[in-house]
Amino acid sequence: MAYDLLRNQKLEVHFYNSVKGKPDMKDFHSVYCYLFYEFDKFWLSEKPRDLMEFSRIRAKFQDHVLKLLQNPKAQLKLSFLIKTV
Repeated sequence: MAYDLLRNQKLEVHFYNSVKGKPDMKDFHSVYCYLFYEFDKFWLSEKPRDLMEFSRIRAKFQDHVLKLLQNPKAQLKLSFLIKTV
């Protein structure tokens, strides 16, 4: 999904709002991490009966992300704090 969003230029608004200069692999990795983390939360909130519902839930999540990216101020950023010990 992350690669498809990049290839189809759907991430342009995110990178425009989040990255100073030209985005690099680290910036793409941040988007991938965001999608992975948010999909996990989305999956659990959907309470699937079994793994066979993956395609339906993935499509629903992708629609959700595409709606977020329609906002001209969109930024796909994780909203938790990582503590270093």
